[in-house]
Amino acid sequence: MHRVLVALAILFVAGVALGSTCHPPPTPVEPKDTADCPAACEKLRELGCPEGQPLEDGTTCEAFCKATQVKGHALRPSCVKKIWSCDQINICTKDPREVFE
Repeated sequence: MHRVLVALAILFVAGVALGSTCHPPPTPVEPKDTADCPAACEKLRELGCPEGQPLEDGTTCEAFCKATQVKGHALRPSCVKKIWSCDQINICTKDPREVFE
């Protein structure tokens, strides 16, 4: 039993030592359609979609869209600006080659 505990302790220490190497955080890649955020937000408001309205803290749709895109999370505003009903927002999460093609 003692040998098992010693072996587990050695494995634990080795795992911590080897697994704790620091790597720089990944650099997010901003989607190429961030410039379409204003048009997408305007379309959302035009259609009466709640996603086009400011957040509870007052952040505008445009500011949220840009900040989210800059962090590397694609909201696909180039797709959203082409929808014709609020129900179609989810279509923009599909593969871009499948949307409006």
